[in-house]
Amino acid sequence: MPQPLEINVEKIPWEIPLRIAHSLQGIVSINMIHVAEWSCTVALFRESGKLLDKGQFLILYGPFKISNKHTSESNYFFDNSLKMQNDLWGIKNLEEVCDESKKNGFSQEDIISMPANNFSIIYRKVS
Repeated sequence: MPQPLEINVEKIPWEIPLRIAHSLQGIVSINMIHVAEWSCTVALFRESGKLLDKGQFLILYGPFKISNKHTSESNYFFDNSLKMQNDLWGIKNLEEVCDESKKNGFSQEDIISMPANNFSIIYRKVS
């Protein structure tokens, strides 16, 4: 079974062995974009868009704001604690993330509510 790759999303191009790049089925990013600057979200979609073929997936897991509102009180407090550590961190607004996905050839396929006020967001490469 293939092992996960640890990637610095802003170190472009991503350092992925050629044999793995040719066999990619999809990309999963867990609990990253809320503890990173917006530029990391941009890089994630840009590089994923280059690597993935039409029909392949990118899945994001973590907390999101919806319509710029927190989905729980605990996420509100978590977001504030992140911003105290780094003012460029914080829970991202799902609509802004989806806009970025579209710029890179993805379509939002599903939003799945998960435990602890998190979501799994499934994007599919459409172009």
